[in-house]
Amino acid sequence: MTAGKNPRNFKKKGQKKKVLHPFIKKEWYNVHVPSIFDNRVPTLTPCNKSAGQKNAADSLRGRVFEISLGDMNREAHENAWRKIKVQVEEVKGYDCYTNFHGMDITRDKLCTLVKKWHTLIEAFVQCKTVDGYLIRMFCIAFTRRQNKQVKATCYAKGSQRKLIRQKMMEIMVNEASKSTLKDLFKKFISESLGKEITKECSKIFPLQNVLIKKVKLLKKPKFDLTKLMELYTDKPEVAKPAATEDA
Repeated sequence: MTAGKNPRNFKKKGQKKKVLHPFIKKEWYNVHVPSIFDNRVPTLTPCNKSAGQKNAADSLRGRVFEISLGDMNREAHENAWRKIKVQVEEVKGYDCYTNFHGMDITRDKLCTLVKKWHTLIEAFVQCKTVDGYLIRMFCIAFTRRQNKQVKATCYAKGSQRKLIRQKMMEIMVNEASKSTLKDLFKKFISESLGKEITKECSKIFPLQNVLIKKVKLLKKPKFDLTKLMELYTDKPEVAKPAATEDA
């Protein structure tokens, strides 16, 4: 071999690091949701173990979970298209306590509602709840054919659409401004807001499939642990009749 030629057989310094599975470093935490839902722990979440200055609780706080209502309530399989968003606000041991963060509906549900020869009416409104949360609500509605109608279409006039939108916004603002966030989510789940809008707007034009399509949480008040834990207290109205029966 000629002097000075590179034999190209370099030996690598140091051995190759052993690759560990990423889930060896992780721990599983229970995700608790407020007491208005039947299933209190609908899901689990993994998180890296606390190491050095990096605390596991800090990386869990602020996590947002999007869970189907069918997983949260026992008899809600027909309403599985509704998605509830919850955000972790407090971590105790291996339990994460969440608060409401928003609501949405699945795309396939929205696609089943949209039909030709009907008018789609949408409205959104921004308002503050009693407990200081700033939320934005989106409502959707569709015109309905009247009984014994011969005409194929049921389009609403521009003026009627404008009146319906005004009425929708008025009802949404009234309900939100006199309710807490917890009460408001109860109304969303029970569809009582949609029924009220249908009833009030039927004087202008008959409607169907009226839904609160989406809810966004824009601003929160300062974090208060006692207020968060109030969401996890059992329903007091359920306990009262039992006490009278024993007496």
